[in-house]
Amino acid sequence: MYRLIYISTASDALTAADIDDIVETAIRNNEPRNITGVLVYNGLNFLQVLEGTRADVENIYNRILLDTRHVSVTTVLTETAEIRIFSGWHMAGRKTMALAGHRDYDKMNDVHDVLDRQIPGHVRQVLENFTSLKGI
Repeated sequence: MYRLIYISTASDALTAADIDDIVETAIRNNEPRNITGVLVYNGLNFLQVLEGTRADVENIYNRILLDTRHVSVTTVLTETAEIRIFSGWHMAGRKTMALAGHRDYDKMNDVHDVLDRQIPGHVRQVLENFTSLKGI
């Protein structure tokens, strides 16, 4: 199995409807390919984890690179992995605490749903660093 993590910055024109569409499209595209992962949005930046076969993950990622709803897409981590972190999540959308209570993002759960999973230390560090990214 292959894991890829990237971060990006939301485009200025991004709307709550766009975020819903991103998550819905990810689920629709990922499920038949058995790609799992999570998309975290902090109000400014995205972090996404993709897990699956290398060919499928890279195919999805190449489509993501062309999406104009975000810019400055940067690969943070690529690795071969023994187990899935997000087994059963064909793409869960999560928000960070900075968006808690924000009416446009109430449909999404807290990022602690992600951090409460058993995660390898180096992947946990990436996720924890992201949760503080907006405060920089």
